[in-house]
Amino acid sequence: MEVQQIITDYQNTYMALYRRTPSELSDLGDDWVLVNGARMTSKELAMLTTQLKRELDQLTAKRGVVQRLMKWFSTANA
Repeated sequence: MEVQQIITDYQNTYMALYRRTPSELSDLGDDWVLVNGARMTSKELAMLTTQLKRELDQLTAKRGVVQRLMKWFSTANA
């Protein structure tokens, strides 16, 4: 995967998880990127994106459980 695609994937995942854009995100060239003040390789950014996606999946699952419980309570009390 090319560096720009990795950056875009990270940015989209970050936005979905934190509901804001990363404060700093740029391609430094030679497979290096700058992310929120930290310099890392694009491979490290891809691994970080994978971790963020796991967190997003967990958050989404928790929201789903809460929504199902709220729906159940609202129909049980009706």
